[in-house]
Amino acid sequence: MLVVDDDKLTRWSAATILGSMGYQVSEAASLTQAVAALKQHTPRLVLLDIRLPDGDGFTLLERIRKRHPGVPVLMMTAHPSSETVQRAMDLGAAGHLKKPFKSAELKEAVLGALEGAERKD
Repeated sequence: MLVVDDDKLTRWSAATILGSMGYQVSEAASLTQAVAALKQHTPRLVLLDIRLPDGDGFTLLERIRKRHPGVPVLMMTAHPSSETVQRAMDLGAAGHLKKPFKSAELKEAVLGALEGAERKD
């Protein structure tokens, strides 16, 4: 799993929840760090913030869809709008979360995204 968010607390929270589910988690605080991480390994799932300090999550989502088409991506933002949600889904996101999220919400979204990815295989 790869958690991409510039907010340290959000990354920690997501990594803790995903770790409790038995997943190994990598973290990235920027678009640049996320691209570097994706060159090192292909994660099972990416949890991706829309707003990053050096770009937006939509750019990375497009890149992931091209280079790692089977990896589900869950987009997250503190300021969702119908436009951002629709854009994420149009670009191939497996779902979206509003920050801050509850543990149960993240777990449900992750399990649903992984299940959806397995059905596509």
